[in-house]
Amino acid sequence: MLRKKNLALWICGLCFFLGFSGNSLADSGLTVAVAANFAPAMERISRNFTGKTGIPVQVSVSSSGRLYAQIRNGAPFDLFFSADQNRPERLFQEGRCEQPMVYVNGVVVLWSRNTALCSEAGSWQNAVSGFGLKKIGMANPELAPYGAVAKNALLAEKLWNRAQDRLVFGNNVAQAFQYAASGAADASFIALSLTNTPRGEQGCFLPVPEAEPVAQSACLVRNSNNRKTADKFLTFMSSEETKTILLQYGYRTKPKNLKPE
Repeated sequence: MLRKKNLALWICGLCFFLGFSGNSLADSGLTVAVAANFAPAMERISRNFTGKTGIPVQVSVSSSGRLYAQIRNGAPFDLFFSADQNRPERLFQEGRCEQPMVYVNGVVVLWSRNTALCSEAGSWQNAVSGFGLKKIGMANPELAPYGAVAKNALLAEKLWNRAQDRLVFGNNVAQAFQYAASGAADASFIALSLTNTPRGEQGCFLPVPEAEPVAQSACLVRNSNNRKTADKFLTFMSSEETKTILLQYGYRTKPKNLKPE
């Protein structure tokens, strides 16, 4: 009888310990909402951060528009890395986010798995207008900033009407990239960062200098329960180690510290 009692006490103690440890790990970890274009870079950055601090980082990837809506609806994110400035600023004005800070400027390119396209076309305008592209992928301009600036570039070059019937819209820039990588589209307007992935390196890209750089802002979600840990991550985002990764993915980096004063 005594042995059974001791066993029961031991099991209760183990359950208490495991429960306490699990809560501690959850409190010290981060849940980060990340726009699709930044996902490959964030994967490396978060892995390095965890390696140095032991703090786990859970990343949720989607379009900026969808992540914005989720945060407005109370999704338990600690940090939001958007592909634009507008949505973090709106969250700040609504009292759902701390003061946003620009963390990178992104670049739009036209990518194709057909490597001959880039050498033969010479420019993205030629590729869109004269090289038989039946389907052209693009992130939804209503949801994704990279889609919006690509649309503006087409409008500025008077190519929108010519391309409109051939456009295939993805929910985010990663999905637009998937269209071209799988052959569902002949080429796609994507973020330069995605060309540095293993799949991106299998194709070619044409610069789209007419597309404005995409200023991307991040903010700390106000109802986060991990503010100190989030501050550590934002400080790590400003490190030279992280800056090197950002440059490798084609981003133009911002030198200022991301932590709000």
